[in-house]
Amino acid sequence: HHPDSDSLLLLFEKMKRTNVDCVQGSYYMRNLSENQFGCSPCAFPCLARIIDAEFFTDWYLMKLVTRTFFLGNGYFSGSNALWKTDVLGSRQFCEIAQTEDVDMAIQQLLDGRRIEFCAESRSGELAPMNCASMWKQRLRWTIGWDETSLKHAGSFTERGTLKCRARCGLVWTFLFRWAMTVLTVGAVYVGLPLTTWRPLDEAHWGKLITSFGRTCFLVGLGPWLFATMEAVLQIPRRGWQGAIQVLFVAVVASPFGFASFFLFNFFLQVTSCFKLSTGRVGAWEVTQRATPAKKNACTLDEDQDDADDMDDVESPVDKPEAAV
Repeated sequence: HHPDSDSLLLLFEKMKRTNVDCVQGSYYMRNLSENQFGCSPCAFPCLARIIDAEFFTDWYLMKLVTRTFFLGNGYFSGSNALWKTDVLGSRQFCEIAQTEDVDMAIQQLLDGRRIEFCAESRSGELAPMNCASMWKQRLRWTIGWDETSLKHAGSFTERGTLKCRARCGLVWTFLFRWAMTVLTVGAVYVGLPLTTWRPLDEAHWGKLITSFGRTCFLVGLGPWLFATMEAVLQIPRRGWQGAIQVLFVAVVASPFGFASFFLFNFFLQVTSCFKLSTGRVGAWEVTQRATPAKKNACTLDEDQDDADDMDDVESPVDKPEAAV
């Protein structure tokens, strides 16, 4: 993890200004120049830039929507975060969880702690350099979210100090997402193909279904438009890399990009459910972060020194007592 020079200052400023218990910063990919053309069979063209655009859309749009309209809070994501020391020390990281950061986030939210997002505080991360590594990484994240959600599901509705909005937000964020997955499969991969056979008009589907379908389509264009506009506004921050990012954000946030990522995530979800139900989760694996390029002997020591920087984006904080 390589936080920007002003990352800690931005986190501290927001923590003091909003009087919250934790402020979570964002991530971007700093190895964008690698794997541009997918030269090996397992590599995907411009994978780092695609992940960078996905993270941008998530941090500058989707997480803010979740925080504003549903959860009412942010949540801890593993790195580039600033905690109040006593708050972080009040709970223990689960050493056997696949995503102990999510487990910690739910524990703190159930305790009524306040967590905010600060997308402007950024940390440069290393993207997986092939599809196999990305699959392993995302599968661990999916399994971690699922096992943690199931572990704490009963606590979302138990009596306590949480307000109704906070409880509904936890249910929506961590439990209802499974139902949304099923509904999206029906809408995108069943409903949409049907419209090529029977056009979406009142003569074939009736006024109610036609109006609903058109409304959903227009609403779905919102994230595409807003994410692309935000990427344009962020160009000065990253210079020419920001200009290139606009193109990839426009593709990733488009209906085509959404459908592609959803299909990928759907297979991850199915695999996660299978592994959890059969007890085949397995051990935590470190994601491969560099292409298997030839290296000379004089660079091996330097690569070993940099190994600590190759943890996953969702990886644990180095030590709980290190509040950043």
